[in-house]
Order: sequence, then C-alpha cells, then structure tokens
Amino acid sequence: MTPYHPVVHHSAATNLEPLDVLGPDGRSTGVVKARGKVHEDGDWHRAIHIWVVQQERYVLLQRRSRDKELEPLRLDVSVGGHLRAGETLLDALREAEEELGLELRPGQVEYLGTAVSERRYPGHEPPLLDREHQDVYVVRDDRPLQAYRLQASEVDTLYEVPLEKAIALFEAGEPVAAAGYDSMRRPSDALLYAADLPSQGREVHLEALRRVAAYLRGEGAPDIARRPFGVYAPADV
Repeated sequence: MTPYHPVVHHSAATNLEPLDVLGPDGRSTGVVKARGKVHEDGDWHRAIHIWVVQQERYVLLQRRSRDKELEPLRLDVSVGGHLRAGETLLDALREAEEELGLELRPGQVEYLGTAVSERRYPGHEPPLLDREHQDVYVVRDDRPLQAYRLQASEVDTLYEVPLEKAIALFEAGEPVAAAGYDSMRRPSDALLYAADLPSQGREVHLEALRRVAAYLRGEGAPDIARRPFGVYAPADV
C-alpha cells in the first residue's frame, strides 16, 4: 500500500549526529560519538522529553513516523529527541519546533525529573542498545490540534487524549478514543489501544504521565523532580 505522504529516509543523516557519551551517573565522559555508534555500542546519552498539556486535562501523544528507525508508528511523548554534543536546554527545545512547529523558551517548560532508560533491540541489524538519561519537562499550550505543523519524517499523527485516559492506556492498555490530526493537517481521529504502545519504554512514559498529573493537581515541579524516577530496563539487560 502506498503511504499517504512521502517517506523521507533521514536515518542516515540523524545517525551521524554527534552525541555526548555519558557515564551511568549521567555525567559527561568527554567522549563524543555519532548517534548511530552510540546506539550500537550501548553508550549512555541524554535525551529530552516534553509533555504538552492542554486545558489542564488533556495531553498530546504523537504517533511516530513510519520511517523512524525504532518503534515506527507507535505512540510516544509529545516531543522527544536527543541532545547533541555540547547542547543546552535552549538548544534542545528546537525539537518542539522541528516536530510540532511549537516554539518554546526555557522559561515556559517545567522540569519534572530525569528517567534512566535502557531499551534493547536485538532484532535490529545491527543490534541496538538505547541507553538514555531522559530529562522530562511539561509545558502548557492550548492551541487547537490543527494549528500544529508536524514534520512528516518525525511525526505521523498528533492526538489529544484526556490525561487520566492516557495513564490508563500506558498502565493497562485500556482503549481510548482520541481526536487527531496527521502530518498532512487532516483530521485523523483514532481508537488508541495496547498495540499502539511502544514495545519497550512504556513504564517511563507512565511514570512521566503520573508526574504531569501531579503537576496539574498543583504540586510544585521542583518537588516532583526531587522524587526518584527509577531505572527502567529489560529484564535481561
């Protein structure tokens, strides 16, 4: 079946992006490697996750592009990406503009903690081990879904989901009907269910969504960020 939008093969370019190699404690080792080698060698590196909330009760979930190297067409955080070598938060916020057309400044986002995540993909050629320190943020943005500009090579569809329903989806696979717009800016409503979830890493998203819920209930972001986030890894890693 022919995709409804062109597939842009960008993995070769993104795999050359320079990343800072971190130690297990999240501190820089001073080594810089290409993104592809970082994933092949199982090196620790830093990523940013931004959860976009609307009207104090909805959260945006993205469906990853069909052209993504890992977890294509699976649900993911509103905005996610790697910090390139030497980048700061200000630099990393470019991910929101690249993926959703959402321009953000550091003062708009609230830090909710850092998750330590390991995901293994032995069936990939070559096998990959994705080890990340994921800095988790939340931001309020109430523009309508159709106002976001999705980058087709990164995001297939953007969904608006009641936060409690999103938590139930990631926790127990409970289906939820969601309003959506795709990268062609067309309505793309869907029933989201367990098969839409990523094969790995859903526990990280679940904990992050619970933190977002605590933030919307009025708990201070610094207090939330001080709580241990946990380490999430496959049983055999």
